[in-house]
Amino acid sequence: MKTSSFDSFIADMKDIGRKTNRAVRSGARTLASLPWPSLLAVSIGLALILSIVPLALTLFVGFLLLKFVAAALFGRRPAQIVE
Repeated sequence: MKTSSFDSFIADMKDIGRKTNRAVRSGARTLASLPWPSLLAVSIGLALILSIVPLALTLFVGFLLLKFVAAALFGRRPAQIVE
């Protein structure tokens, strides 16, 4: 790897680190200024998003795969056209 491309990579990583740090600090200030009922609502909403949505997506994909397997094994063959 050339030194100039490595230096560019390091500069990009530092920039990403600074932006991430700024975003986390901004989020922490926002959370610190929230009243506790709003904080409770945010935490419940975040818990639902982090637990229910992946479960629903996993079940959807699982049942879709089950449907494809069942159709492959027990599916009807196309009807013969009689002329």
